[in-house]
Amino acid sequence: MHNLHIAPVPKDQTMPHVLPDILRNTGNASAIPSATTEIAPGTERVTPMVQSSLWAILTLVVAAILMGLGPIFVRFSGVSPDASAFWRVALAAPLLGATVFFMPAGSSKPAVGNGVSVRKRDTGLMILAGLLFAADLVACHMAIEMTTVGNAILLNNLAPVIIGFLGLFGIARKPGVMFWCGGPFAIIGGYFLFRASETGAGSMQGDAFAVLAAFFYAGYLIVISRLRRNHSAASIMFWSTLTTMIALGVMMVIKGNFVLPPHMTGWLALIGLAMLVHVLGQGMVSVGLKRVDEATGSMILLLQPFVASILGAVILGELLNQWHIMGSAAVVVALLIATRRRRTL
Repeated sequence: MHNLHIAPVPKDQTMPHVLPDILRNTGNASAIPSATTEIAPGTERVTPMVQSSLWAILTLVVAAILMGLGPIFVRFSGVSPDASAFWRVALAAPLLGATVFFMPAGSSKPAVGNGVSVRKRDTGLMILAGLLFAADLVACHMAIEMTTVGNAILLNNLAPVIIGFLGLFGIARKPGVMFWCGGPFAIIGGYFLFRASETGAGSMQGDAFAVLAAFFYAGYLIVISRLRRNHSAASIMFWSTLTTMIALGVMMVIKGNFVLPPHMTGWLALIGLAMLVHVLGQGMVSVGLKRVDEATGSMILLLQPFVASILGAVILGELLNQWHIMGSAAVVVALLIATRRRRTL
């Protein structure tokens, strides 16, 4: 599934709070070199900044793997795409709410109020973010059910390229040179993936839903980039999730399609989708992106579609042909170029 990327706050190079746990487990403080510990000649000291970056990279790798499980959970849920989208956010909302409500003051640094307050003028943007995310989830889950999981996730991850396209119309920031370099690869990759579906390994209609989901997700990212100026990432994630849950719940009631999973496997899949993908996976992305540059983070998160494709082949028996391989390569190149930020001195 796509990466729920909330714009990172400025880097925090502090070391994750893991040393007390290590000391408790070893019972020996001397196992950790102190500031005065002599280092053997020729041995390089690993600074806290380097350790922090390594932890961040590992965090992003695990997050990408967890989010790569998303399509498999959707397939095994045993419910319709809109129902799986609803249960994903409904099961995640209580934990996200507890995280925000009991967050220590200043820990997530919203610009105004505490972790749960919303400025009145931002209420409409919060609702819009939730509606766009709801539309994105439904379209993405429909794509997962209709085409190969590899196609669904790769095409859904074209959101950064779409944001550049929308910038041409003043909806987002005007695209730079990198957009024009990456755009052709995105178009070629999309064509190859549609060709893969045309040959029978997928569904062109499902591919179309994946592209539609990418447009909705691009809109979501544009909206939350405005909200991020005044609200913490945790607050935005909670309120947009809550709005998404309400919107999807109303839609299901209107359709008379308030579906429960038919078996325990379905419930376990939905719980995994909510906790492992939506809460833990997305949360680890937010944490990891605070401590590495965006170019590195974007490259690491490209593991997600590859994990999804491999799991689709191994677990679901989906076959990959030459069109999939060429399309995947072109899309990855497009994303690497489109997400690359010019370094400023």
